[in-house]
Amino acid sequence: MKRNRNDNAKKERIIMLASSAFVLAALTMTGIYMQSKNAEPEDDGYTIDFTAMEDNVDNKLQEIAQNDQAQNQPGSYSSSLDNQIDPASLDDDLDYMPMEVGSGLIQIPGLTDGLQEEADDVLEGTEDKSGSSSKDAGKSTGTDAEQTGSQEGTPAPDVAQGAGEPDGQAVADQGTEDAAMAEGATVEGAQTEGNNVVVTRELHFAETDGLLRPLAGETMIPYSMDGSVYFSTLDQYKYNPALMIAAAEGTAVTACAEGHVIDIFENEEIGHAITMELGDGYVLTYGQLKDIQVTLGSYVDPGTVIANVAAPTKYFSVEGGNLYLKLTADGTPVNPEALFR
Repeated sequence: MKRNRNDNAKKERIIMLASSAFVLAALTMTGIYMQSKNAEPEDDGYTIDFTAMEDNVDNKLQEIAQNDQAQNQPGSYSSSLDNQIDPASLDDDLDYMPMEVGSGLIQIPGLTDGLQEEADDVLEGTEDKSGSSSKDAGKSTGTDAEQTGSQEGTPAPDVAQGAGEPDGQAVADQGTEDAAMAEGATVEGAQTEGNNVVVTRELHFAETDGLLRPLAGETMIPYSMDGSVYFSTLDQYKYNPALMIAAAEGTAVTACAEGHVIDIFENEEIGHAITMELGDGYVLTYGQLKDIQVTLGSYVDPGTVIANVAAPTKYFSVEGGNLYLKLTADGTPVNPEALFR
């Protein structure tokens, strides 16, 4: 068996070598045949014969020279045409003379008739008006000079005399300030809101100043940042950065301190709310409100009614109606109940 396999392998090698030799011989014969074949080049239309071009150029030059000689002969067409056309007759055929360099107006019969006369009339009219205007100006100047001379030594009106006095100056300043306010201009220490002038205030607040109670009522949920407190509606304990005071719906809410309204907003937890700046970094927020009676940017005095207590939001449905009150100092919560006086 082993011997038969070796014989078969040898036969396969011999067959492969013979096939390769046959293929190489065929390729070699094909190459020799192609080289020996003298095929005529085909003209595909893109071949340029430069020798033929040189011959054509010489022929064209000779043809042009012969044509020039034929045209210069007395009996040629061009010479007869030159004899028929008289250069002097060209000028007679024109209805107008060609425009020369520097000419002011082109004269074309039927088109420019009367234009020069109209231009001259316009120029004359302008000169007349200029002269009369200069005369009138001289007269008015003389008249003004006479009036100025007649007014010398005339005392000023009483109003001008009063303006130089302290009382007159105060009246003038007051009138200027009133005019500025009427025009909506911003003066020092004032702001404009539409047609209203709001005088700005410099606010200051300290914890020693204390806060007024915004309404009469017991504490529903106390301020607590040291430990968690229970929220009945949420049924959970959590920290409380604000104070919830129990109050019936419609109870009036007054300002705890002097403040500047910097925001009026609404959210799901505390409903409609007002944020006031008290000064020195203190900010007070009133929540659970309705019937808000202050405007954004206005200033509120202590004890002023700012809104009424609204129905509780869904976050306080179990606790009931209340006023949400939150005080912060530079963003840090402060217990407002400890500042009531």
